[in-house]
Amino acid sequence: MATQYYFTVANEAIDVQHGTHASPDVTITMRESDYLALVNGQLSGSWAFMTGKLKIDGDIMLALQLQNFFPQDRTGLTATSVQQVMEALARNFQPSAAQGLQAVYQFDLTD
Repeated sequence: MATQYYFTVANEAIDVQHGTHASPDVTITMRESDYLALVNGQLSGSWAFMTGKLKIDGDIMLALQLQNFFPQDRTGLTATSVQQVMEALARNFQPSAAQGLQAVYQFDLTD
């Protein structure tokens, strides 16, 4: 069973939704366990991409901007589920990093 969600970044704000978007600008595909390892800082995004654990369809430059949207210091925080990550996205979003950007990010996570 796949977990799918997307978020829209526009006007320096983020809107997170369950499901699939009809026309995302970028789609991130990976296993849920690898995604949680990535979010928790246990897996490097570049390493995941080079080893095929992370697939990116669409605008790769938008995918690279993801690291700027959320704080890098996650000391003491460990996500144990994708739902937990989704709930924290809006709370941890850095609006200044998205200035002038309008984009839809789709996440397709498999188990």
